[in-house]
Amino acid sequence: MTIAKQKLEQNIAEYILFVWQMEDMVRAIYFETEAVEAFIKSFTPNDQAFEEEKKWFIDLIRTMRSERVEVRGHISEIHELLFELNYLHNTLLNLLKEKSYIQAYRKAQPFINEYLSHSDGKATNDVETCLTALYGLLILRLKKEPISPETTEAMDSFSQLMGRLAHHFKLMRAGEMNFALN
Repeated sequence: MTIAKQKLEQNIAEYILFVWQMEDMVRAIYFETEAVEAFIKSFTPNDQAFEEEKKWFIDLIRTMRSERVEVRGHISEIHELLFELNYLHNTLLNLLKEKSYIQAYRKAQPFINEYLSHSDGKATNDVETCLTALYGLLILRLKKEPISPETTEAMDSFSQLMGRLAHHFKLMRAGEMNFALN
């Protein structure tokens, strides 16, 4: 099973962040197959795993090219998942009034609003805002940039909210979500 498939099954937020990272990596190596193969060899334990991962990356590259997101943007699958997550987010807040989710949201909301005010319209909803911010944190960590305590606090609240949302998403996909109104 590919890393992407594992993340898709286990945590939808991690899956989206992973795909964003792999889209950027593919762009950084100019879609060169040899570089992709060298990257895959760095983490696959055997030939079967290598071939599975290689197929996933070839499919990603093909999709990025066919959807014309070679320079920027994300594949349509990610947009669909973000839409679905945002719908679930709003359902948990406004229809189901899920208490622990609302509590996590209230903790993150001031940071979401602050991030939105600085995002120049790049994020369109709360879910995308949290994920975009978490992706930014990943990039900062990769660059070994300092991270302020305020940023850490905001990212922790985003992470907790997305973790809860991912949990509800997994339950929903498994048909175990209780949609009875509270």
